[in-house]
Amino acid sequence: MSTPARHLTVRGTYNLRDLGGYTTAQGTQIPWRRFLRADCLHRLEDGEASRLHFEGLRQVVDLRTPAEVMEAPSLFGTHPGVEFVNLPLFGALSPAALAEGEAPDGHPLLAFYVTAIETRGTAIRDILSRISEVREGAVLFNCTAGKDRTGIIAALLLGIAGVTPREIVADYAMTEALIPDLVAQFLDASRARGGDVEAYARLLESPASTMAGFLSYIDATYGSVMGYMDHIDLPLDAAARLQSRLGLTG
Repeated sequence: MSTPARHLTVRGTYNLRDLGGYTTAQGTQIPWRRFLRADCLHRLEDGEASRLHFEGLRQVVDLRTPAEVMEAPSLFGTHPGVEFVNLPLFGALSPAALAEGEAPDGHPLLAFYVTAIETRGTAIRDILSRISEVREGAVLFNCTAGKDRTGIIAALLLGIAGVTPREIVADYAMTEALIPDLVAQFLDASRARGGDVEAYARLLESPASTMAGFLSYIDATYGSVMGYMDHIDLPLDAAARLQSRLGLTG
């Protein structure tokens, strides 16, 4: 039997990927087609939303702000058979805000990711709790590029499963090869607005060192990803459901 594709070729997306196949702390594999991560879904071409539903998609969790959702509505907002929920990881998000912090490796994304887990614990708890409610089929979570907000949630889910930091970092860094065309669009739009294209370009990177630093911060501060789950008061039943869906037993 062939291994399912990690990067799903869906017309109108750049960065739609499956978290299946990674080895958990118990030596099991995360099942395929249960957790999908993606960029924005407003560009889906005709028939692709229905195709994803037919293939098992049952819930879409959109991590963008309400303003972003209004500006570029997800095609799953009104799709029958797929529950759509908008749970912003941040109440507001702008490239300028991302660039404000300094990080140990000199990359502003690490400061942003650390700020996310330190100031948005309630939002992260609510997002993971909602994802845990899907009992059958797949749940897809997305933001604009499928990189930062989506990358944080993906890293935490893989961490809950006990996937090795090396593989979590590799999963994060995979984005860079998938979104050059999307990055070019973002930079063109910034240039047209008279923005700081050089600074913005740094925020569109997916450096492995950033995710490695993020995971190291969690371990140093909370002991583990599960320690962080305790910190944000993720309900025990939600954690158990996630672990079961991620392929952990007992």
